[in-house]
Amino acid sequence: MSDRSLLLINPWIADFTAFDLWSKPLGLLYIAKFLQNYGYEIELLDLMDRQRWQDTSNDKFNDGRGKYRKTVIPKPPVLARYPRRFGLYGASREQFSDALSNMARPNAILVTSLIAYWYPGVAATVEILRRYFPETPLILGGIYASLYPEHARNSIQPDFLITGYGEKKTLQLVDQLFGIERDYDVIPDYNDNGILPWHLYPKLKSVAVLTSRGCPNRCTYCATYLLNKKFVQRRPEDVISEIISTYNQFNVENFAFYDDALFAHRDRHIIPILKGIISAGVKINLHSPNGLFAREINSELAELMFAAGFKTVRLSLESTSSQIQKSSSNKVNNANYTDAVNNLAKAGFARNSLETYLIMGLPGQTRQQIIDSINFVADQGVIVKLASFSPIPGTTEWERARALGYVSDDQDPLMTDATIFPFLSRNLSYEDYLALRQVANERNAENRSNNQISNEASDGTD
Repeated sequence: MSDRSLLLINPWIADFTAFDLWSKPLGLLYIAKFLQNYGYEIELLDLMDRQRWQDTSNDKFNDGRGKYRKTVIPKPPVLARYPRRFGLYGASREQFSDALSNMARPNAILVTSLIAYWYPGVAATVEILRRYFPETPLILGGIYASLYPEHARNSIQPDFLITGYGEKKTLQLVDQLFGIERDYDVIPDYNDNGILPWHLYPKLKSVAVLTSRGCPNRCTYCATYLLNKKFVQRRPEDVISEIISTYNQFNVENFAFYDDALFAHRDRHIIPILKGIISAGVKINLHSPNGLFAREINSELAELMFAAGFKTVRLSLESTSSQIQKSSSNKVNNANYTDAVNNLAKAGFARNSLETYLIMGLPGQTRQQIIDSINFVADQGVIVKLASFSPIPGTTEWERARALGYVSDDQDPLMTDATIFPFLSRNLSYEDYLALRQVANERNAENRSNNQISNEASDGTD
């Protein structure tokens, strides 16, 4: 490696369950692209890259989704009483160690972090990195580092910690470490233009795409606005160029949009993007693991989605309760949702190929509200995706949960795990959660059985 060599690490997930929905460490990849543009040599170890670390030939799906390998480990003491098996997801310890033993010492290591309650995976990753490269400066960034900076400093003990957008901050830090001087006044905080450095992956089945940063809404349970102070969308022509170039260079057919607000400003953003993809004549599959704004799906957008190759359509509804819809920034109501489903069906989508996110476990939310929401979606012929509420510091719902005594500012982030929080909530019991999932599963089974699509459409995350 050169004297400007950097090792970028996407760490293990540590949790009770995890599933790969076309996931890639986009923040880390944007930093890699940024640093490469300023003369740094990058090597990436993505411990969650299933194509590299595990045999995916028997995947249930052929589009990049699939189960992560799970290595069962002892539960952290704070989770000892909860009746689930805890594990590290991704590469085995042996694979990680072999990869590190076969590389030259980098001049600095950058580790990202995602969901806060996955931090034991970050800690386990850093422990091994320290064993192989004890003298190398280690920099931690990402969502966990940004939302829980003091906890991250104490539990991970990085040499340096970066919060918020990391591109320019990281450049300034590594330049300082290496004694490099630049005029930072002319350097942007970040640069989203162009293609990401997918050549850092030895094999690609799918890629993730980000057409914007942030979200124009302020949902009470979401931390996007805490992590992204402004909502900024890329130029449609740049997004089109990225997708076409990635398709041509890497022969990738599956693209997953990871925007929080992909359909915002519909007429000047997603509609030109889809028209550009169609005009290019490429045969690709588009996926939306994040919930789409149903309000924006008129007949034109629905037809373009079908023509452009959308295969995974997940709508954001959260609840049929008007009170909860208000807390979701009024981005959708029941009539908007029904119109969107009807437009998608007319465009050619099978109703039971569509999926809808519903939330359960919000402070004060009742069991009946959740059942009503499940039945409303299922009655449209659509598949229900129940998402358990996880409280995030700084959000309105965190304050409500704290007022009810469910959380405290000094508690371990592990106690916000969507698998664990049901044990802490007092308006719904853990048995309620299990029963609600069973209701959703039964209604989904009814809709899948009508043969519009194969039962293989489920990814096991109901």
